[in-house]
Amino acid sequence: MKKSVSLLLVLLLSLSVFASVFSSGAIFASEDVTDKLRSQVCYLESLDEEGTVFFNKGADKKVPIAGFIKLIAAVVAIEKWGDLDEKVKVTDKNRSLVKYDYGVRTAGYKEGERVSKKDLVDCMVIYSANDAASIIAYEISGSLEGFIGEMQALMTKLGCSSTVIKNIHGFDEEGQYTTAKDMAAFLKYALSYPVFSDAFSAKSFVIKAYDDREEKTVTSNNKMMNASISDYYHKSVTGGKYTMTDEAGECVAAVSNMDGYSYLTVVMGGKLMNIDSDDSKENTGFNDAQTMLNWVYDNIRYRVVVSPEQSVAFVDVKAGKDTDKLRLIPEKETSALVPSKVTTAAVSFEIVDGSVPSEVTAPVKAGTIMGQAKVYYAGEEITTINLIASQDIERSAAGFIMGIISSIVGSKLFLVVSILLFLACAGYLAYMLCKFFGVIDDKTIKALTAKAKKAASGSKNAKRPQAKSQSAKSQSAKSQSVKRPSQKKPQQKRSQQAKRPPQTKGKQ
Repeated sequence: MKKSVSLLLVLLLSLSVFASVFSSGAIFASEDVTDKLRSQVCYLESLDEEGTVFFNKGADKKVPIAGFIKLIAAVVAIEKWGDLDEKVKVTDKNRSLVKYDYGVRTAGYKEGERVSKKDLVDCMVIYSANDAASIIAYEISGSLEGFIGEMQALMTKLGCSSTVIKNIHGFDEEGQYTTAKDMAAFLKYALSYPVFSDAFSAKSFVIKAYDDREEKTVTSNNKMMNASISDYYHKSVTGGKYTMTDEAGECVAAVSNMDGYSYLTVVMGGKLMNIDSDDSKENTGFNDAQTMLNWVYDNIRYRVVVSPEQSVAFVDVKAGKDTDKLRLIPEKETSALVPSKVTTAAVSFEIVDGSVPSEVTAPVKAGTIMGQAKVYYAGEEITTINLIASQDIERSAAGFIMGIISSIVGSKLFLVVSILLFLACAGYLAYMLCKFFGVIDDKTIKALTAKAKKAASGSKNAKRPQAKSQSAKSQSAKSQSVKRPSQKKPQQKRSQQAKRPPQTKGKQ
């Protein structure tokens, strides 16, 4: 392949992506752009801004996982083993969890050999050695099924629900799959381990000599890190892995860092096809990764998209001195990854529902958080910001008084009093109209008034005798209870006198 032709094609494709993104008005690549990428799945996101994705073609599509499965096995080993300096003795038993068919890549570890755990992890990540994967799986779980369960548990913990694991070598197997989004989420987690990051970034690995096996150096199969392969090399790529199977196609995962910007790229389902005028077939997995990286490094920059000088919204002010409007502005300056020509004038704002009051009452202090707004560029949400009061607003004396009056008028008490006054006025008006039309006169009013008074007085008097009679009854009962003993005594006395015999003078 001619280098100049390849570079020209990449440049033209990059320019077409650039034009399409701006014509479609979106940061993320439009469908027209992603359709020009030849691989089945193409995904690129920023490692500097969480959730900022620039290319997303089929990232949710379930596809065969291929050799990426060994990266998952490496993280399980790192977490389960802890101390990677310890050595493991190689046996026929711990080597037996994979089949060593023709074409299966191995390091050639032999029975009785003692290998450090770190070398096993590095050899599996860098060289995809299947014997290293088998030894790791057996030493940690004792069985293939047990280790597969550990890998599946890790992916579940990371929220990678679209990944199902059936083996440890990555060869095609029905029901085993993943997605580019799951792999990206896993890789971001895996890269937090320095041991994994170092192995993922290594260009080669040394398999030490043992018995009749001589020392040998094996190289990473990620051709994007190999400057001698100009068709696929990209100077920004600092780590990655290439793998393939018949069903998975050409698959590439790469981490890049250049000019202060870092990206993660995942390509799956690539093809070997002739994309130029020569007779050789090109790997679209590497080509598509190159295309995406070229575009973001040529066109994406951190730019100030939000400035405190911008007016976002206005709020009504009650009882304010010299103003009845409050201007809301961004709390602070905000930068984001956007096309390099974007300025603050290219963004728009949308108030977060329910976050900003319809009005405020003075006094208001500058810098007070009043709500939130979403920031959009070309229809895509960039970030969410706080909105603050742009100025101090003092309370107006007249406005304050009017505010009090307004609050009183709007109260329930005022409503009740108003209704009572209305009824009183309506009654008085009815009285005056009746009097005016002769329906009622002063004499009739006096008679009715006197009758009402008499009725009221009669009602009171009716209650008083009843009370008095009850009192009288009570008093009568008391007097009777007092007089009865005194009435009995004279009768007894008279009876005694009657029984007494008469006295005669003779006896005296």
